[in-house]
Amino acid sequence: MPVKIILSAVVLTVLFTQPNDQVLAEESRCQSTTHQGVGALGRIEPRSRVIRISHNAGPQGARVEQLFINESDHVKSGDTLAILSDHSKKKAEVETATARIKVLEAQRVAEQALHTYNKKEHLRHQSLQPDAAVSISQIEAKKMAYEQSLANLNRFAAEIHQAQSELKVSQAELDNTLIRAPIHGTILKIHRRSGERIGDSGLLEMADLSQLDIVAEVYETDLHRVRVGQTGCISGAGFEHTYLAEVRELGYLVRKNDINDTDPLSDRDNRIIEVRLTLETSAVEDLQHQIFRQVKVKILP
Repeated sequence: MPVKIILSAVVLTVLFTQPNDQVLAEESRCQSTTHQGVGALGRIEPRSRVIRISHNAGPQGARVEQLFINESDHVKSGDTLAILSDHSKKKAEVETATARIKVLEAQRVAEQALHTYNKKEHLRHQSLQPDAAVSISQIEAKKMAYEQSLANLNRFAAEIHQAQSELKVSQAELDNTLIRAPIHGTILKIHRRSGERIGDSGLLEMADLSQLDIVAEVYETDLHRVRVGQTGCISGAGFEHTYLAEVRELGYLVRKNDINDTDPLSDRDNRIIEVRLTLETSAVEDLQHQIFRQVKVKILP
């Protein structure tokens, strides 16, 4: 009995680890020497694209105060990647704006108490006027004090509103001194380190490497032969085998090619349209360290 059980387990393992017939058929078509299909040069690119992270400090630029990540680190969306040099200054401005609001609110509370008193005095003197118990000048003085305290309350309300708006601006400027990850992904390249000023190249480049695309530069004359859902065969120098991909998007813009063939007689001013293919999941681990690498693409009919 134990021998039969072991043999059954081996048979099941072999069955479930073999590729299905459709995959075998596609790989066989890729390996065939037929000239059918559309050939193109392409490049490996993350589905998320490579994102260049920079600062939001305006044209004057910004200097990196502290860097929290290294190349190849995995980060989550919202993680703080770096702090800029003016962080302390902006934080102090936020604290100053917050303190000013507290002072104004305390003054408004005191003025509110004075306003309540002046209102009572104003109403009391108005009620005594018919009996001539108080002079007109006293009544006018109480009325003026009441109106003045009311104006002061309105002024404090306006000043508090303005201070709150200034606080929002200061908080936004403080937030701009923190560079955060816009997506979940991997740090591909760091351009500036602590103490360096961020230039046109930005602070770093990152991408989500969990899904990879192949961007094929298809000649404009061949585009009519390409459809969403078609299978693409991806090959390149040094690849152990051919990878499969599926056409997902057809571009809209016709432009000059970015990728040139190494053949000196090839046309280097072709007009192409970018076609995006979704690379098979099993290829991600093999190719995630080869972003922007040039590959050869054959889109099967």
